[in-house]
Amino acid sequence: MDLLITLIGNAAVDPGFRKLFLEDPLGTADKYGFRMTKGEVEIMTTVFTKLNHEGRERMEKAFRALEHELYIPLEAATIPLPPKKCMKPCGWSIYPPRELPELRKHIDKLAA
Repeated sequence: MDLLITLIGNAAVDPGFRKLFLEDPLGTADKYGFRMTKGEVEIMTTVFTKLNHEGRERMEKAFRALEHELYIPLEAATIPLPPKKCMKPCGWSIYPPRELPELRKHIDKLAA
């Protein structure tokens, strides 16, 4: 269950990951190197892979709203967050695998 929670959490804080995840949940999990239990795959298939266009849009909207709420306290923090003030996607997000060089470039550029 921890891996499924990590996938959902990452979809909440990283818009690039979220786009890939909602388009191809199992493929994205594979690209990022997640090894899920059969139960996690079953849950993910039930909740995410059978979404139609409207369902993906609703899920995207819900994740975007959660992302906004999660970043409010980080943006308001008066102490510096390591290594510096958090940017989107913040340090909560998973670093993209080699197979996604454009996402890596984007994140590296933000961190510079």
